[in-house]
Amino acid sequence: MRGAGLPVEVLIEYVRLYIENGDDETLKARKELLIEQRTQLVARMEEMQKVLERLNYKISIFDQKLLEAEKTLKKPKKSFCS
Repeated sequence: MRGAGLPVEVLIEYVRLYIENGDDETLKARKELLIEQRTQLVARMEEMQKVLERLNYKISIFDQKLLEAEKTLKKPKKSFCS
């Protein structure tokens, strides 16, 4: 479960519940612990998605400005010297 990104504190609590109270007695508590972590993860993902969208927007503005700047540059005249 550590590979799922759960905080160490949550893992400790999960294992404590399992060891101290037996497998079947703490199924509901452990499930609720995991559901809470999933809810927090979804919230973080939504916030990260908003940040990503803002960054993409800002980058697109730079792309537009660079394209406009490139259009205004004078093209060098071709030299027909041999």
